[in-house]
Order: sequence, then structure tokens, then C-alpha cells
Amino acid sequence: MLDLSYLTGRKPAGAAEAPAAAAGEAAAAAAGLDDAYARYVAETRAQQADAVPMSEAEFERYSLGSNWLSGLRDAARKVVQTCRLVIGIHDYEYYLDHMRSRHPEATPFTREEFYRYCLEARYPSAERSGSRCPC
Repeated sequence: MLDLSYLTGRKPAGAAEAPAAAAGEAAAAAAGLDDAYARYVAETRAQQADAVPMSEAEFERYSLGSNWLSGLRDAARKVVQTCRLVIGIHDYEYYLDHMRSRHPEATPFTREEFYRYCLEARYPSAERSGSRCPC
């Protein structure tokens, strides 16, 4: 059976203990999952009084957790960024994030300067390359 418990942030039974830094995040995810399970049981019993809801372990295994949409959004953003890079469109917002995190003392290009730089890097001009166009 496919185990999706890693998506919820909780460790399956018998797994190694999480580090102390991740323990707070795991506790928050566990509380959110416990609330979701309680809502699931209440909804199941409200729909059919004699229904037997799945166990909490099964619910955890089959649910994707509360933050699955943000993970999907991040994956979609990376796919779009990769497609743009493949066809030659560079991502200015990614460039700004990179400059803020890695080079805080440097002044980043404006949007126009950035695109001009990327265009020049991809298609060098005659002045920059020192040679004439072969056409």
C-alpha cells in the first residue's frame, strides 16, 4: 500500500524521531490533521448514523494534509520557470530573490536592464563579440 504520511509532516509508526527544530512543525501539522479527522468522523456520522469511519491511521495515509496545495503551487511555479528558461525568458522575480538573499550589498538591475542583459547574453551584439554577423 502506498504510504503518503510524509506529506502530512507526521512520521509513520516505527519511524525515527524528528529533530527538535522540526518537532514544532510536526506538532502543528498533527494538530491540523487531528482536527481534520475529527471533522471527518463528525461528517460521516451525521450522514449515516451506523457508518463506520476509517481509523485515524488510514485517514492519515489517504489524506494529503493541509498544506498540499502550497506544495502543488510551488511545483507549478517551478515548472513554469523551467519552461520559460528553456525558451529563453528569464525570471526577474527569481533574480530579485537571489540578489536579496545572496548579494544584499549589490544593487540589482531594473527590469529593463535585466532583460537587456539576458538578451545580450543570449544574442551577443557586434560591439560585444568583436566580430561581424556571419549573415
